[in-house]
Amino acid sequence: MILEGIVGDTEFVLNTLHNRWERDPRDGKALDCLHFDEFCMERLEIKNGINMGLFSVESALKASLKQYVPYVTLYVLGLRAAEVEAPQSLEDFKESISKNVDDNWPVYFKRIEREYGRFVVFLSSDAKFYN
Repeated sequence: MILEGIVGDTEFVLNTLHNRWERDPRDGKALDCLHFDEFCMERLEIKNGINMGLFSVESALKASLKQYVPYVTLYVLGLRAAEVEAPQSLEDFKESISKNVDDNWPVYFKRIEREYGRFVVFLSSDAKFYN
């Protein structure tokens, strides 16, 4: 399985935050890009949980990053989770990314604050809309 050869190191995760990823054409938005902030808002709807006090902004961003990296990786490979031949390989990859995010969170949070600062401010505010 191709996921076994991917090393989810710090540089790998930082690249997913920095690069522009075209949306999966199967989402019906092939000409748009999906950035980390859009993923958090559109796919995970983290603002709702933050507003209800279920988790902090930082916790929401950390959990979102753990979901975003595998999503982008599968997209680049042209796969959906259900299409992965060896589901255990996908789970192992997700676990390795999760551990990497936990171990290096200060580095990733600093990058998120730098590249998505407006988004972090929005999550911390009472604003209803983000653009």
